Amino acid sequence: MKTATSPTAKRRRWLYQSLALLGCCLLALPAAGAPRRDKKASASTTPSTQAVTPGSPLPPFAPLPEEHPLAGLWNDSDMARRLWGSYGFLSEREPRLSTEEQTLYRDTILPLLREDPAKAIPALEAAAKPEASALFDYTLGTVYFQREDITNAVRHFETALAKFPDFLRAQRNLALALVRQGRYAEAIPALTRTLTLGGTDGKILGLLAFAQVQEGQHLAAIAACQQALLFEPDNWDYRLLLVKSYVATANYGAALALLDELLAKYPDREALWTLQANIYVQQHQLGKAAVNYEVLRKLGRAGAAQLSLLGDIYLAEGVPDLALSAYLDAARLDGGTNLARTLRAADLLLSRSAWTEASALLTRARELAGTAPAREDELKLLRLEARVALGTGAGDAAIQLLERLLQLNPLDGEALLLAGDYYKQRGDAERAAFRYDAAAKIEGFEATALVKHAQLMVENQQYARAVELLRRAQKIQPREPVQRYLEKVEQVAARSRS
Repeated sequence: MKTATSPTAKRRRWLYQSLALLGCCLLALPAAGAPRRDKKASASTTPSTQAVTPGSPLPPFAPLPEEHPLAGLWNDSDMARRLWGSYGFLSEREPRLSTEEQTLYRDTILPLLREDPAKAIPALEAAAKPEASALFDYTLGTVYFQREDITNAVRHFETALAKFPDFLRAQRNLALALVRQGRYAEAIPALTRTLTLGGTDGKILGLLAFAQVQEGQHLAAIAACQQALLFEPDNWDYRLLLVKSYVATANYGAALALLDELLAKYPDREALWTLQANIYVQQHQLGKAAVNYEVLRKLGRAGAAQLSLLGDIYLAEGVPDLALSAYLDAARLDGGTNLARTLRAADLLLSRSAWTEASALLTRARELAGTAPAREDELKLLRLEARVALGTGAGDAAIQLLERLLQLNPLDGEALLLAGDYYKQRGDAERAAFRYDAAAKIEGFEATALVKHAQLMVENQQYARAVELLRRAQKIQPREPVQRYLEKVEQVAARSRS
C-alpha cells in the first residue's frame, strides 16, 4: 500500500531536485575567462573575456609569467581545469541556498556568469550580504580571482569561510590565492587546512611544498613533495623541489640519487646538470663537477657563468690551459657585456703564475673592451697587464703600463706598490721610496707599503729608519711575521749603533 506524501515532503523533495539540477548546470557551465596570451606576457594584465566551450582546452586561470618559479605548477592544464571548476557546486560540502537565493542564482547570476563572469560582479556584490549564503561570497571571490584581483578574491574567500568554516572549496581557493599572491607564510596554514578538510591531492601538496621551500621549511617540504609524488609520480616540478630540499638539508646522497634518475629521463635539462654539478662542488668532487659542465658545453647549453665556474675548477685542479679554454668560451658568450668576469678570471690565472694563459685572456679582454672601455675596466686591465709584464721579466713595459695607470688614478695603491717594486729591483731607491711612501697614505695599503719601504731601507743599511717604519706598520696591522722581522732589524740596528 502506497504511503501518502505530505505537501512538506513534496516541497523538500522539489528543493533537493532543484539544488541537484543547479549543481549540474554549474558544473557544466561554459565559463568565460582570460584570453590566450603569450607565455611571457605580464600576469598583471587584466584579461578580456573568452568563451570556454565544452571539450576545448581551458585558458589559464590568473596565469603567472613563464619566468616565475611557480609557473610550472600553476599554469599547467590540470590546475586550470581545477580552478575553472571553482564555478561548480558541491552541495554536500557547501552552504545551502534559500529558495529566494536559488532563484536569484539561477535566474540572474548564472546567465551573467555564462556570458562574462565580470558582468556578474555587481549582482554578486549586491547578493553577498552579511546574512546571505556564503556561496555568493565564494563565487564573487572566484570571479575576482579569475580576473587576477587577488586582494579582493582573498577578502571574499575569507568572508565565505567566516560564514561557513568547513567550506572546502572556499578554503582551497583562499590557499591558492595566497600562493598566487606570494604570501607564502599565510598560504601554508591555509593549504594545511585544505588538506584537513579533505582536499588532499597532488596539486595542493605540491603548492604546500613550494610555499614551505620559500619560507625555508625544507624538512616539511620534503614530506609534502613525497606525498605529492604519490599522486603525480612523474611531475617534474615536484621532483625538482624535492632535490632542492634535499640539498638545503645537506642530504646530498638522496639529492644525487634523485638527480641521476632525473638525468636518465631528461638528459637535455640544463638545470639538472647544473644542480648536480653544484652539489659535486660542495662535496669537493671537482672532477665530477667538471664532467657535468663539459656535458652542458657539448650540448651547447652552458652559459657564461657555468663556463667561468668550469674554468675555476680546472684552475683549482692545476690545468690552466683547460681553464683558459673555458674562460675564453665564457668571454665569447659575454661578448664584452661582462668584462669584469673575464678580468676576474685573468686575475685568478695570475695568482697561479699562469703568465701565458693570463696574457692570452687579457688580450681577448682588451679586444672585447674596444677602443673606449669603461674607466674601471681600463684601470683593471692596465693593472693586470702590468703584473703579467713584471711576471715575465718585461720590466720596461710594466713600468710604462703602471705610470699610465697612475696618471689615470694617482691613488691606485696596488699600482704604487708594483711601481715601487719595479724601481727597487732596478736599484732606484729614491723612486721606490717615493712610491711606497705614497701608497702608505692610501687606506688599506698602509701596513704593506710601510713594510716594503722598511725592507728597502734595510737593503740600504738604514736600520733606524726601517725600525721606525716597521713599528708604524705594526700599530696599523699587527702581524706575527712582521713582529719577528722587526725584532731582528732592531738587533741589527743596535749592533750598528755600537
